Amino acid sequence: MIMDKQLKTYNKFVEYYDDIIRWNWYDLESETFFLNELIENHLNKKEKIEILEFACGTWTIARELDKKWYSVFWVDLSEEMIKKTKNKNFIVWDMTSINLEKKFDVVLCNYNSVCHLNSWEDWQKFFKNAYLHLKEDGILIFDILTIFEFENITSDFRWFFNIWKDTVCLEMFKEESRDVLAKHLYKWLIKMFVNSWENNYELIEEEIKEISIPVENIKNELEKIWFNIKHLEDFHFWEVTDESERIYFVAQK
Repeated sequence: MIMDKQLKTYNKFVEYYDDIIRWNWYDLESETFFLNELIENHLNKKEKIEILEFACGTWTIARELDKKWYSVFWVDLSEEMIKKTKNKNFIVWDMTSINLEKKFDVVLCNYNSVCHLNSWEDWQKFFKNAYLHLKEDGILIFDILTIFEFENITSDFRWFFNIWKDTVCLEMFKEESRDVLAKHLYKWLIKMFVNSWENNYELIEEEIKEISIPVENIKNELEKIWFNIKHLEDFHFWEVTDESERIYFVAQK
């Protein structure tokens, strides 16, 4: 028996988020090593580094970085994500508008979280807010899924995951966007078949929307805000090409 119920984004999916992310996409050890390398190679400071992570999610990466660096604040818009962390150094807020009245050595925004900002205007606000929270010579590190990657996913994508007694299905669709730079809006449709009792399943659907912006437009905007782009790299230290799937930006104030 299946019952339908609609919930807001990430209200239920948060329970499966870490399992699915680590299962198919990003090995935690490799991810942490990659970020540590970016910080060590581009920040002229080796001790007591203060990191502000926007869109921290369930605190998985922040917890690993905290073992080596001195992280202070983590910000996420999802209250459900924050609750899962069971950590007190969090603030539920929008990363485009928050003002902590404090500056950091590193501002980090990982897992293509900037793509969840569904307008170029909000991307611009995020870049300016990151600049506001950086010390002089501090660095902004963020990554995007490229338009090339989103187009690949929407062309042929349907994944199923069995987690405990539940089943999660991920699909992606696209629609035209009215944004000035983002031609398409990419929508993750998440279907969760939750085993409730005696083989009764509850169907819960959530939708997550993302966009991507051409790399040249991002670079131009960062430079316009007076960032110095120090590094542009495909994940796992590959060279950036037209077929790069996930690109990291390192920009210095």
